Amino acid sequence: MDTLRSVENPSPALAAPPRLKRKASSLGLAWRLHKNAVGAWSDDDYREEFFARRLLFRKVFVANSPAAAKHVLLDRAENYVKSFIARQLLKPLGQGLLNTEGAVWRHQRRTMAPAFHPRRVEAFVPAMAQATRDMLSSWEEHPPGVAIDIAEEMAQLTLDIITRTMFSSDLRDRAGEVRTALLRYQRFGGRPSIADLLGLPPWIPRLHAREVRDATATLDEIIYEIIAKRRRDGGPADDLLGLLLAARDEETGEGMDDAELRDQIATIFTAGHETTANALTWTWYLLSQHPWADERLCSELAHRLCGRAPTVGDLPHLTYARMVLEESMRLYPPAHTMSRQALEDDEIAGHKIPKGAAVLVSPWLLHRHEKLWTQPKLFDPERFAPSRAETRPRYAYLPFGGGPRICIGASFAMQEAIIILAMVAQRYRLRLQPGHGIEPIGLITLRPRDGLPMVLERRSA
Repeated sequence: MDTLRSVENPSPALAAPPRLKRKASSLGLAWRLHKNAVGAWSDDDYREEFFARRLLFRKVFVANSPAAAKHVLLDRAENYVKSFIARQLLKPLGQGLLNTEGAVWRHQRRTMAPAFHPRRVEAFVPAMAQATRDMLSSWEEHPPGVAIDIAEEMAQLTLDIITRTMFSSDLRDRAGEVRTALLRYQRFGGRPSIADLLGLPPWIPRLHAREVRDATATLDEIIYEIIAKRRRDGGPADDLLGLLLAARDEETGEGMDDAELRDQIATIFTAGHETTANALTWTWYLLSQHPWADERLCSELAHRLCGRAPTVGDLPHLTYARMVLEESMRLYPPAHTMSRQALEDDEIAGHKIPKGAAVLVSPWLLHRHEKLWTQPKLFDPERFAPSRAETRPRYAYLPFGGGPRICIGASFAMQEAIIILAMVAQRYRLRLQPGHGIEPIGLITLRPRDGLPMVLERRSA
């Protein structure tokens, strides 16, 4: 179990959906999973190591211990593919890295890996810093005392960074349209439908299908335009789009067609900016509620950076900044639920898993599990001090997943988040707008339901 140092600083109650006192009925569970995937669990679920819940005529199993999660994500990963519901949620992204399996997924992973090589990721530091600098310059024009939606600001910034680093700015002119389409997709298609949760046949109409199609059509128009421009005019060979265009199948020698390229680009847009934006959003919320952590962070930044942007050499020394981000992703994991389906019969923690069964691994539950973490609702970055983190079971903490399908962009995301956190925190203190209720809602990623309005307070030099 995680051991907690004595914390003398005040710790307010943090935003979370109300927990159920009793387990929900079959229909009640389906409704709650539809409304908010992290609000469906009872008090007991935060103590159980493995449990099953019934959804109409079928069971859903929850692997809720490090050993059980490791079994699903690593030890028997070949037996657990993305579930039908997960595939439905990600369907607008097509057959990209998030949605494929087996040999196709392995080929895609190998193709995209060079773009996320550590040395290449380190080369992105100046671009990440410049995008953040541009955002901070725009904040200078913001009226004092008027709140801005930090959730949206972080999303626009991380989308700008993805555009600069992965696509050499080919999409910057239309980034606003991309963001609007992705917001619409999250709003209308980012939660499982009741029909899907209950296993009803595909011919039964799903709500909001038209809105999701319209959002997808907008993305398609923009992405196909960029592909055509790059094929026609050329461009950098070593950004992600250049690498994808140059990729060849090992057996046939054929490259990707436009539809395949579209799916990978749509996947990178969605996964490549939403998760980091949400991690930062929740970090600003937590720092606003814990001034002592904000002060310690600023002390580290003042000592290491003296007001400048971080360089590659600075990043390993910003230890408290990293700990703050890691604790933020414990309390508010951007990828809150991983849904798998068993290809064959199996056994987990002594429980029989029938072929075709859905098995969930929920970082939201694992990261707040009462047998894994002392005072799990408490914000304490010291949990991630190296001496304490190394004694924790590897699969107790899964902000980027685990096993062979661990997020390919994990190092990119952490580097980006540390740079943004360091640059913004040196210039501004962010105050939560009084009276605004905060509720995390589990869509495709974990977001604040109604945004996060915060007031910028310029730090003294």
